[in-house]
Amino acid sequence: MRTQRCGRMPMLLCLAVLLGGSGVSAQEGAPFLTLHEAVLVALAENDRMLTSRESIEQAELGRTVAESAFGIRITPNVLGSFGQSDVRNQTYGVGASKRFTTGTEVRMDVGASTFRNQIGSFYAADTTILLRQSLLRGFGPTVGRRQIERSEYQIAGAERQHGIAEQQLALEVAGAYYRLIAQRELAAVARTALENAGQLLAASEAKLRANLVSQLDVFRARQLLAEAEGRVFDVDGAVEDLKDQLRFLMNRDVDYDFRVAPEIDGRVDAVAAGDAVATALRNRVELREADAVVAEAERDVGYARHQLLPQVDVSLALTRRETADALRNAFGVDRFEPVTFFSVSTPLDRTAELAGVRTAMMERDRRIRARDTLRRRIAQEVRRAVRLQQRLANRLESAEVSVDFAEREVELANLRFQRGLSNNLDVVNAQAALLNATTRRLGVLADLALSRLTLRATLGTLDARRDVR
Repeated sequence: MRTQRCGRMPMLLCLAVLLGGSGVSAQEGAPFLTLHEAVLVALAENDRMLTSRESIEQAELGRTVAESAFGIRITPNVLGSFGQSDVRNQTYGVGASKRFTTGTEVRMDVGASTFRNQIGSFYAADTTILLRQSLLRGFGPTVGRRQIERSEYQIAGAERQHGIAEQQLALEVAGAYYRLIAQRELAAVARTALENAGQLLAASEAKLRANLVSQLDVFRARQLLAEAEGRVFDVDGAVEDLKDQLRFLMNRDVDYDFRVAPEIDGRVDAVAAGDAVATALRNRVELREADAVVAEAERDVGYARHQLLPQVDVSLALTRRETADALRNAFGVDRFEPVTFFSVSTPLDRTAELAGVRTAMMERDRRIRARDTLRRRIAQEVRRAVRLQQRLANRLESAEVSVDFAEREVELANLRFQRGLSNNLDVVNAQAALLNATTRRLGVLADLALSRLTLRATLGTLDARRDVR
């Protein structure tokens, strides 16, 4: 059948039909890829997701470093000689320290050094146990845990940005997937239109030989055929472009082939604008991020004000200093002497500290204003998304009516042309109108399906791993 048709059609038409048929056969053998699977693959292997997860890991490493400041630090200090034990200036010691978030510090230093005089060699040992407490600046867990809290804030922010990036990537994958379905259906319609144009040309040429139509009818049929051939190649190219885009989002090579779903889900999520705004203000990750930023700015203000306090430290130390002729005799647990002392340090010029407080307060106020602006912007985005979905739903109904009307117009125009009641101008116009109406319907359907997911993302209720199907 196809070989006989190729005898009547131009060579380019035959090539387009055969290539189209072979492309469909090749796709039928390719593995089926659902939208859910495409999203999961992209979330697992896309370069943006890998970079986002690395940012979370880096923030966690920062918290580990901040917590390590409050661990026990042990520092050996040994400077000795090999062989002789009476060489002077040998040092054997170890130091241990620990800081607490309350501003308390405990240190213990144990060491012995060798000396030599006219009498001979001896060891001088020094053991000190020190307890230091800051009373004003540096006192309390609010200041002591500042770096840990900052690192935890960075971790939470990185996790929130990762969630936002997941939603954005899922919407990109869904948009490419839906447009690919629409283009694939449009490719089928374009091939049907190409075959119809070839049949119309053959019928026009036959009627011309019978002197039933003019040469103008043949010219119009040839023009329609040329336009149909060009549209087939354009649509096929668009299909391959969208497949390449999906491959890129999923981090797949160009030889990865797949099939997509047969149709697009055109459901509409009915939601009132007021309820949608309330839901978005309650669930949007950006608002939680803004609240966290304001809270962090408040902590910065408190920390800057704390720096205005003078440095007052109280210390209690137990010391033991002994000399002995051997290293083992230089240390002991007796004859410790208690020592107490305090230190006070405060600069008379506090311009830098006051400027730091003022800067922190201005930054806090700026972030509060940014949060309020974000609330208004989110409310505007939600109302716009609700209206857009409703407009697309109305456009889809109108487009389906237009397609139905165009199909009946094509049938009527073909019938009139076959019976000799009109020339093929009506057929050409009707087929062009049907193709345009189908193109609009598929485009609106893809936009509507994507708008449903976009609305959920705008409301802050979209789970990229479960809701995108």
